[in-house]
Amino acid sequence: VIAGARDQVRAERLMAAGAFECVLDPADEPHRLLAAVGYALGAREEDRALSYLRERDATGARLIGQHPSMRRIFDMVAQVCQRTASGATPAILVCGETGTGKGALAKSLHYRSLRRHRPFVEVNCAALPPSLVESELYGYEKGAFTDAARGRPGLFETANRGTLFLDEIPSVPLGTQAKLLTSIEEKVCRRIGGREVTRLDVQIIAAAQPVLRSLVQSGGFREDLYHRLNVIRIELPPLRERGEDAILLARAFVDELSREYGIPPRHLSEDAEDFIRSYHWPGNVRELRNQIERIVLLSEDEAIEGWQFERVSGELVQLSVDDAEDEPELRIRMPASGLPLVEVEKRLISRALELNEGNVTRTARYLSITRQTLIYRMKKFGLSRR
Repeated sequence: VIAGARDQVRAERLMAAGAFECVLDPADEPHRLLAAVGYALGAREEDRALSYLRERDATGARLIGQHPSMRRIFDMVAQVCQRTASGATPAILVCGETGTGKGALAKSLHYRSLRRHRPFVEVNCAALPPSLVESELYGYEKGAFTDAARGRPGLFETANRGTLFLDEIPSVPLGTQAKLLTSIEEKVCRRIGGREVTRLDVQIIAAAQPVLRSLVQSGGFREDLYHRLNVIRIELPPLRERGEDAILLARAFVDELSREYGIPPRHLSEDAEDFIRSYHWPGNVRELRNQIERIVLLSEDEAIEGWQFERVSGELVQLSVDDAEDEPELRIRMPASGLPLVEVEKRLISRALELNEGNVTRTARYLSITRQTLIYRMKKFGLSRR
């Protein structure tokens, strides 16, 4: 509502009643009236866009499965959401292989809680350069460093009263881990270069690979932070151990993607379902969804057949990384049928270790990552110094 008001007192009352803006004299100030209308329409569109994004996230957070291991997880999620209805914020640690659905589980925890209308802020710690992790999480004040022309809130402040999902938590540098522990325990944060402390009301959900405990034992991850995050631990099983859940997920993905691309409904043939049951799915749920999306997008047939799926086979062994001492770029020979990105990362790290004679510190410097990040990835891919 944009209201006209002849005096300031009436304008304040109208604003308190829910008016978007008050123009004291619309006839004499038409430019202000037009500006107010423009701002109101823009805000309305932003609200619609925000509602759409939240609804889409909530839909994507739907968990599917009938396997006993997944039923136990569903029961645990329901119990956690029920017992945190008073506003309690226990730290939650979600562990599982790449692609098992840790992000979807975090969204499910958020959208089934009382915080569903508050921000859900997701950050992949492995995607951030180690030098920027602290400034992204905590923000900074103007002049805190050379490029800080103005202050900026961090992700903790952005997620206040909502949920902060820290994916790939072991990639956080050890120095920042100490500050992270303080923020979680005392529910406070302070911007870089700032003096004021901000009180927090944030639900922390962290995600990691199953090798996290090994990282703690090797010194690659702080033990006190591990125990602080490990209040509620949820272990997601790989897709290959979930039996018929793979078929349920595949059918759901076919329906969802058909609607998303606006094409006639598709269905899985018996041959396709047999393939899904027999395949190992090294990329887990993510690989299954990506393969179905490719088929739905490129195929014209109503039935999805088994031959349309691509099996990750021994052809990946042909991947090689060439050292280019006389050339600035790296050369990679890739199989024509494609390959998972994780396999490329694994081979690059393996080759870098070989070039640096297994020295972890030199290899980390060579790859421009921290030592603990390299150790974490070596554990993740089952790589040794040899």
